Parts: sequence; C-alpha cells; structure tokens
Amino acid sequence: MTPPPSASVGQVVVLVERWPDPAPPAELPLRGAMRPGTRVVLVVLLVLASVVGAGAIVPLWITPTPGVWFSLLFTVVTAVLVVVLWVGYIGSVVHSAERVRAHARWRGAAGRIERLDGTVLARTVSTIEDGGVDRFELVVGAAGGALAATWERATARAPMLLQTQVPGVGARARIWRIQDASPDDPLVIEVRDPSVVSPAADPV
Repeated sequence: MTPPPSASVGQVVVLVERWPDPAPPAELPLRGAMRPGTRVVLVVLLVLASVVGAGAIVPLWITPTPGVWFSLLFTVVTAVLVVVLWVGYIGSVVHSAERVRAHARWRGAAGRIERLDGTVLARTVSTIEDGGVDRFELVVGAAGGALAATWERATARAPMLLQTQVPGVGARARIWRIQDASPDDPLVIEVRDPSVVSPAADPV
C-alpha cells in the first residue's frame, strides 16, 4: 500500500471564510528568510551559552568533586545542552533557506500556475496547551494523485484556531500548483472554514 504524501516546505494550506476570486496567489503564503539581525542575536546568545558551558565544565576537572563520575555526568549534560541549542539554530537556518527557495520557485513560475479541484482525504491536527490548533496537515485527492500541505499558526498569523474550524475528510479544496511540478515544489491548497455559514451562492 502506498503511504500518503507528506508536505514539504512551501506546500501551504490557506483557510478561507469564503472562496476568493479564482486567481493563483501572487506570493506564496509562507514566512520569508530569517532576518539577518535575528541570526546575529541568536549566534551571540549561542556563543555566550557555549562560553558559560565551558566555564561550568572546566572547574569540574580542576577542583575536587565527589568523584570522576560526577565530573563526567555534568560534563555530558552541559555539553549536550549546548549542542542541542546549536543544532536547533542550524536547523532553523536550513529551514529558512528552504523557504527562500520555495518563494523563488513560486515567483519564477508566474504564468504557469494551474488550478485543480480536490477533496480532503485525511488530516492531522496538532494542538497547543489551551486546545487551540498549532498546525494541521491535509492530504487532498485531485487529478493525478494525492497532495499534502500544512497550515501553521505562526505562518498564518491568525488568532486561535479551534479544531472545529479545521476542514474534515470529504471537504472540498482548491489547489494551485506549478504546471509539471515535482513532488517537492511549492503549492497552495485553499479550503473553507467549516464553522462559517456561507451564502447559498458561493462558487468554488
């Protein structure tokens, strides 16, 4: 059995109250690159964390301790914390570069964006502590196969979204994608907020 597709960076769900005019989005609804100022601040903080970590490790080996096990344990713990912070930063930089490539690919495909109509086949919802939706991923069936895309609260800059506002299986979807696209190319899937009552005449 073929596993369902998963969304790549740039494959975005847009939740709408009613269907907008049938025109492809001029810009990909996705965050842009990490700001240079943000990178500088994060690097400075990481360097400080590394210095503090080193400053905490050195005394463990040059001053009396309960034993080698004590020094080794806290050395490993401190080193792991610092490495995790650096790995998280590197991951953010890589993700930022992927978003930049997705934006460039979408802009470069202007005039070659096609529309497909589809139906939601599956959804996966992640919530935060207060029960609001943090992100959800939809798998949508359309001509040529299934496609996946993700809605994220940070990208949407939306107020708290309730689970009742996430389209369910069987909901209609409108897909915008690049003609002859590869599986990792950016795309936009528009879906209706099921909690909004629409006028009788609301064409897809």
